[in-house]
Amino acid sequence: MDILQLRYFYESANYMSISKTAEKYDVPPSSVSASIRRLEKELGVKLFERSANRITLNDKGKVVHDSLKRIFEEMDAMLQAVSAAA
Repeated sequence: MDILQLRYFYESANYMSISKTAEKYDVPPSSVSASIRRLEKELGVKLFERSANRITLNDKGKVVHDSLKRIFEEMDAMLQAVSAAA
């Protein structure tokens, strides 16, 4: 798993939309979807319930999302501190 997979999952969960995540990162929705599916395969669990044009977090997805929220908040704070010091 890599940071981009985690970001794609996290943003898609926030937006409840793969398309909006794709727009944010300027990539095709199929790239975001494939990345999330690889993450799910690596973790061995599904993170979203999927229907025709809708995704929702399942219980395991909520656990991963909550953990990533804390991690990304810390990471973003670190990046801001480093940028401010430079």
